[in-house]
Amino acid sequence: MHILVTGGSGFVGRHVVSLARRGGHAVTIWTRRPPAGSGDGPRWIAADLARPESVAAALAQAPPDAVVHAAALMQGTRAELDAVNVAGTRALAEGLARLPRPPRLVHLSSFAVEDPPPTPYSESKAAAEEVVRTSGLPWVILRPTLIYGADDGSNTARLVEALRAGTMWLPAGGRTSIQPVHVEDVATACLEATVRTGAVGRTLRLGGPEPVSVRGFREAVRAASGGRARIRSIPMPVFAPLARGAALLGRRGALGVLAFHRATHAVDSAEARQVLGFRPRPLSEGLAATFGRR
Repeated sequence: MHILVTGGSGFVGRHVVSLARRGGHAVTIWTRRPPAGSGDGPRWIAADLARPESVAAALAQAPPDAVVHAAALMQGTRAELDAVNVAGTRALAEGLARLPRPPRLVHLSSFAVEDPPPTPYSESKAAAEEVVRTSGLPWVILRPTLIYGADDGSNTARLVEALRAGTMWLPAGGRTSIQPVHVEDVATACLEATVRTGAVGRTLRLGGPEPVSVRGFREAVRAASGGRARIRSIPMPVFAPLARGAALLGRRGALGVLAFHRATHAVDSAEARQVLGFRPRPLSEGLAATFGRR
C-alpha cells in the first residue's frame, strides 16, 4: 500500500514512516523543504498545505492509497493555528476528494479537543476535525493524549530539561490525573487506522493504559532520565489566588494551569482497543524505551 504522511519529518510522523516502511509499505512524505539526497528511503515531495495549488501538484505526482495527516502547528496565534491546522487540512481533504480513487484519511487530532481548559490550539484542532468529517472522504480521527518518547524535541525534551536540576513547583490537590501515551503506540494506531474496516467514520481516543498523577508522571520521567530536580507542591488554596492575581496583570496562562489542575484528564481508550487493537504500553516500559534503559 502507498501511504502519504504529512508531517512526516515531525515527532509522530517520523515514527509512522519508520513503522510503515518496516511493514513493507511505500511511503511518501510531504514537506515544504524536502531534504537533499533521500537515497533509498521514503519519497519526499515538496508541498505546502497553505497553498492549495501546491497540494494538487503534489497529489498528481503520487496519488496515495491512504493518508496519515500528522502535520500541525501547536503554538501561535489563533489565526496562525487556523492557517495550518484548519485551512491546511481543508486544502488536503479537497485535493484528496478530487482524486479518481479518494483515499482513506487518518487525521491525527488531539485529546485536547475535549479536555479542559480550551486553548487556541484545541479550538483549531476541533475545527480541523469538522473539516475532515464533512469532507466526503472515508476518514478516521485519532485523539491522542500527551505523547512522549525518544526524539521528541518538544514536550518530552522540555520536561527533561526542567527536571535536570533546581526545583519544580506543582499545584497540589484537585483531581488531576493524566494518561501519557508512547509515540510508537500512537504511530501503530495510525497505521492500523489506514486498513481496519471498522475504523472508518470513528473518532478514537488514544491514552496510556492507566491514569497517573501529574506529579507521579514527572517523578517517573525524572527517575528515567537521571534528573535531580526537587518536585514541590503549592497548596491549591494558595495557588488559586496567585493565578487570579497573575491574570489581572495580563498573565492569563496561570488561569489555564489552575483549570487544568482542577480537572481530571483520564481517557477511555476502549473503543480504540476494540477497533484498532490498540494496546498501549505501561508508562514504565515506555520511559525505559525513551531513555534507553530497557
